[in-house]
Amino acid sequence: MSTLAQRAEVLKLARVLGAPPSQLEYLHKLDAEVIRRLREQASAALFDADRKLFQRVAATTKLLPAPLIALIAEKAIGPLLCARTTGLLPPERAVEISRRLKTGFLADLCLELDPRSARDVIAAMPVDRVVEVSRELARREEYITMARFVDCLDDHAIRATMEDLDDDEALLRIGFFVEDKQRLSDILDLLPRERLLNIVRVAAGGDAELWPEALAMINSIEEPQRKQMANLAAELEESAIVRMIESTQAQELWPAMLPVVSLMNGDSQRRLINLPALQNEAVLVAIIQAAESAELWHQLLQLVSLMDGDSQRRLINMPALQNEAVLTAFIQAAHSADLWTQLLPLVALMDNAGQARAARVAESQGPKVVARLTESLRALAKPAAHA
Repeated sequence: MSTLAQRAEVLKLARVLGAPPSQLEYLHKLDAEVIRRLREQASAALFDADRKLFQRVAATTKLLPAPLIALIAEKAIGPLLCARTTGLLPPERAVEISRRLKTGFLADLCLELDPRSARDVIAAMPVDRVVEVSRELARREEYITMARFVDCLDDHAIRATMEDLDDDEALLRIGFFVEDKQRLSDILDLLPRERLLNIVRVAAGGDAELWPEALAMINSIEEPQRKQMANLAAELEESAIVRMIESTQAQELWPAMLPVVSLMNGDSQRRLINLPALQNEAVLVAIIQAAESAELWHQLLQLVSLMDGDSQRRLINMPALQNEAVLTAFIQAAHSADLWTQLLPLVALMDNAGQARAARVAESQGPKVVARLTESLRALAKPAAHA
């Protein structure tokens, strides 16, 4: 399965090329960064073509009054050619003309505009005009286009747009496509806690398959915001969390979900890991496979240590956790992240064959691992001896 980042890049490239995403399915085999560079090259080729011609067109706008230029633009030139010319105009002149253009035409123009070539013009646009055009783009569900403009707008314009746009599903879809993830973190700081909680609730519930977008957004932002969003997800009612787990399982998203769960506070992790929805054997196997594919063993080890005793015993004796490769990964994670106190009680729950296998694996890791293991065993034994 392609990653969420690959999916986003293919969708953005499809938009640049004006092609259905289904025609670009083969690109999911490429790394997301490769797809991004391909998109940027395609965008440059499309938007930089005939630049000299458009410079001459832009120069002629100095000779005509803004109302007449707006009329010609809407009746004769059209949004595509106007988009090619926009970035070549002085920002104040472009703003003057935009005031005379219909909101629908400006939205059409935004669909064709390359924001990198018109950054100064976009930044100079009055906030009320930005809000009007954003409202129209949201009505058309042009989320990719809206995301492309986020980097060029200041906080005042972004805040006004988000306050006007009361559709949290739309905000989530826009966030999935934002280019600058640092900027996305800044934008989330502008939202009140209640709205962030509702964005997560919307992602987890309903008919829309929005959980992949939510996970992609959470995993791409700065750590303070990631922790906040992870703990907000843990605050949801149990039915919403169950839907979240079901969506993660159905769409094979555990490699993206485990890092989010690892950022929750201890009480939230304990609540989540002991839900009946996570005790399903198929779900547990999928989580183990995700830990293996994404090297998330220390996150998994910390979560398993929070399970209740019966669940721990059942999990640790599952065949998926009894092979030497998995035991090796667990022991290496315990050694590198100093998680022996989490691992050793789990080993104690293994059957005799499992314990013997774990001992052989630990010994094969070398004297440093054995020494640290022995030290941890002594530390765990001291309270019992004292008692």
